[in-house]
Amino acid sequence: MKQFIILLSAAILLVSCNGKHKDTNEVTDSVHTNAKDTIRQKTPATGNAAQELSPEAAKAKEWLIANIESSLNKANGNMENSNEEAEKEVKNIYTTQYSAYKIDAINVDLDDGLTEDEFITKWKGKYNPELAGIGFGFLIPEQDYGLIKVTNCKLKNKTPDGFVFNVVLEDTNYHKKYNRDIRVIEAANSFLIDDVLEY
Repeated sequence: MKQFIILLSAAILLVSCNGKHKDTNEVTDSVHTNAKDTIRQKTPATGNAAQELSPEAAKAKEWLIANIESSLNKANGNMENSNEEAEKEVKNIYTTQYSAYKIDAINVDLDDGLTEDEFITKWKGKYNPELAGIGFGFLIPEQDYGLIKVTNCKLKNKTPDGFVFNVVLEDTNYHKKYNRDIRVIEAANSFLIDDVLEY
């Protein structure tokens, strides 16, 4: 009889533990399902997670797109300008140091220019001379180009004094695309381009 009572107690205990374990699994599964549903609701339906930009990064991106298109298209006469705008020089969107660096890159091996080795030695501590676009103009390698549009501008990373954006420039007339990493720094309540890596 004692054995029967012990066996019965063990069976009841086993069944009750099994039931509790089953309930715990159901609660755990329910928590996992709810968490997945919450994640799905917060994730955009496009499949590409939208890149959240800080207000300052968004401002820098907006500035960069507008100023690249404006600067290149006005310089090349591809934008309708009022008489007042047409008489002004194209707004400088580059830092003084980057301008000096890029002008040196454009003039490598020309009459008054540096040799390529001299250029690399002079600028290697501050920039990446290998990706300077030696012999080519600012942002676009061609001297004559069509209407330029920024077709892609994604934040790549933040720097202590600004941001680096991966930018694709498209010549809409000649159907050419140019991939650039552009460093933008904060300057006097606005921004300036301080480096362009030309791939």
